[in-house]
Amino acid sequence: MARLVALGDAHLGRSHLAHLRDDQGRNVREEDFLRSFAWAIEETLRQEPDGFLWLGDVFDHARPSYRTFAQVLAGLQTLANAGLHGVAISGNHDTPRVRGTGSPYDALERVFPNVAFAWRMEAMRAEIAGVQVHAVPQTLGVDELREQLKAAGDSTVADATNLLIAHVALTSLPARAYRDINELEVEEGAFDRAFDLVVLGHYHALQKVSKRTWYPGSTDTFSFADSPETAKGLVVVDTDAGTVEHVENPNERPLATVSVAASGMSAGELVDAVERAAKGTFEGAVVRVYLNEVDPASYRQVALEQFQEAVPRALWVQVEPEMGAEAFAMQGGPTVGSLEQEWMAYVEVQDVAGLERDRVVTLGARFLEDARGESV
Repeated sequence: MARLVALGDAHLGRSHLAHLRDDQGRNVREEDFLRSFAWAIEETLRQEPDGFLWLGDVFDHARPSYRTFAQVLAGLQTLANAGLHGVAISGNHDTPRVRGTGSPYDALERVFPNVAFAWRMEAMRAEIAGVQVHAVPQTLGVDELREQLKAAGDSTVADATNLLIAHVALTSLPARAYRDINELEVEEGAFDRAFDLVVLGHYHALQKVSKRTWYPGSTDTFSFADSPETAKGLVVVDTDAGTVEHVENPNERPLATVSVAASGMSAGELVDAVERAAKGTFEGAVVRVYLNEVDPASYRQVALEQFQEAVPRALWVQVEPEMGAEAFAMQGGPTVGSLEQEWMAYVEVQDVAGLERDRVVTLGARFLEDARGESV
C-alpha cells in the first residue's frame, strides 16, 4: 500500500546544559536537536516514501523561538517541494494548555496544505497513498483522550489499511523514574482493534510494544534517564508488509557512563582515575562518572573543572559521588556550590515547557544577585 516515514519527538528548542555554548553563543544541546531534525528531513527524502508522519513534540514547548520555528518551516517546505504529503499531531510539550494561547501548528497549517495537522485536541482522519491515517493529538486529560481514541476507532474504513498515530504513554511501557509534564497514559487496549498499525510519539526510546504498535523514539539523546543505550532516529512503516524499519541517526549526541571504585582515593587519585575510566569514550560525549564509595573529604577538594579537564574529549562531565550513609553520617555530604550554581543545576533537569530555559536561568541569577545586594 504505502511506505511512510515516521518522525518521533524532535523537541526543537530544548536547551539542555544551558551553560554550554558554541563559538556563536548558541546552546550546544539545542543545536544538537536542530541538527538531528535536519538529518531527519534529509533521510525522509532519501527513503523516497509515499508520505510522512510527525508524532508530536516537534517543538519542546508551545511558544518556540523564531529561529526554531523557521527550521521547521524550512523542513516542511523541503518536503512539500518534493511532493510529499503528511500528517502531524501535537504532543504534551507543544500543546498549549489554554486554547487562547494559540499553537505553532496553526501557523504551519495555513502555509502547508499538503499536511494534515491535528492540534485542536480532536481526532481527525487523512488519507496518504490509500492509507487511512487516524490522528489523535494531545488532549487536556485522559478522559478526553479516550473519547478521541474512540472517535478515531469509529471512523475506520473497511477494506482499507487503518493506521493510528497518537502521542501517549502506555501502561505496558517499562517503569520510568519520572513522569513527564502533561503526560497522558492509557492501556494499549484503548486502541480499537480495527487499527492495523499504531505508531506513537512520547516515549523517547525505540520500542516495539506489540505486533502492531511501535514507538520510533526521539531523534537525539536527551538524558541518562531516557534510555540512551537505544539508538535514536526515525522509522519507515511499510503498511503493505506490516513492518517497521528503524533508521539510526549517525550524528546523535553520545552519552557514556563509567564507574570508579573510589574508596580510599585522595583528591589527585580521583582525578587520575576518572581520566583513565573515561579514556575510551566518544568524542563530544556527555560523560557520567559514578564515584563509588568516595571519601567526601577527598571529593570536596576537587573542583568540577578538574574532572572536566581530565576528560578533554567530552562535551560535559557529570560527576555523581556515591558516598554511602556511613560516610555522610561521619563526614557530611559533598560541597554545595554558590546559589547561582545551585540554581543553574536545578533548572538544568527541569521540564520548563513554554519557557526559555536560558531566560529562566538568567532571571533567577539576577534575582539572587539583587537579593544579595539588598542584604549587605
